[in-house]
Amino acid sequence: MKKVVAILLMLLLFGCSSEAIDFTVERVSPYQAAEAITIVIQAEKNGTAIADLELSGQLEMAKMDHGTIEVVFTNQGDGMYEGEVELPMGGEWIIDLTAEMDGKTYEELLTFDVNEG
Repeated sequence: MKKVVAILLMLLLFGCSSEAIDFTVERVSPYQAAEAITIVIQAEKNGTAIADLELSGQLEMAKMDHGTIEVVFTNQGDGMYEGEVELPMGGEWIIDLTAEMDGKTYEELLTFDVNEG
């Protein structure tokens, strides 16, 4: 009985995970005062690039309060999305990503560093 429950639980977990989109911060340009930085996000589902998302995010600094800053990403092909945003400083940032595709909404929280240029 325990094996049946364990197998059902694994099937449920694997079944749900196939619907998830994996987001990764691929590249962030260095911070320079009064200039926009570029953030590149990669989106994949089961190892395949996702190229038809509407992707945006809310940025906030991890250890200081600078409020939230919005960024909208544009599709660059091959599952890569690029956004430009002017930040008040470099350091550790958190992005709350929201993606929409085929009527479904996906969200993920990522942390990344913006190095001083």
